[in-house]
Amino acid sequence: MNRSTLKIAMTLAKCLLLAGLLLPGGNAMAQQDPIRLEHKAEQWERFTDENGVEQTRLVAAARVLPGEELLFTVTYTNSGNQSAENITIVNPVPEHMDYVLRSASGDDAAVTFSVDGGESFTTEQDLSITDAQGTKRPAAAEDYTHVRWIVGSDVAPGDSGKVQFTAIVE
Repeated sequence: MNRSTLKIAMTLAKCLLLAGLLLPGGNAMAQQDPIRLEHKAEQWERFTDENGVEQTRLVAAARVLPGEELLFTVTYTNSGNQSAENITIVNPVPEHMDYVLRSASGDDAAVTFSVDGGESFTTEQDLSITDAQGTKRPAAAEDYTHVRWIVGSDVAPGDSGKVQFTAIVE
């Protein structure tokens, strides 16, 4: 295996591990115990339908290469017997991946971001970096470290919703 192929294979393995497919430590976390989280990482696949028209669809991420985009989705379900309120879900942007600007969304959720390893969060338009010389600049996609969603409505027992974002493999 040449060095380039080995690097791609290592990047793929790290992405899948960090996407939460193989390691629980890579998963998003929810603030409340009765909230169950289900994680998935998907990639877009081109195919030709029965009418000969080229289409795209999402499939489970299995083999990703640098430059490809992955969609990370967390489905939350209230498995308790009381309504859950103020559900907060925090998901790291996997190592060796760059967040795709304006890609985060969620069912009735306010989305904020971190560039400091999840220590602080703010809106995308207010996110900034201060360099070693003290110069402040707007955060770039590669600066994002975490995405946080705060669900705005109560989630009744048995109800669920989803949050998601897209990232590109470096």
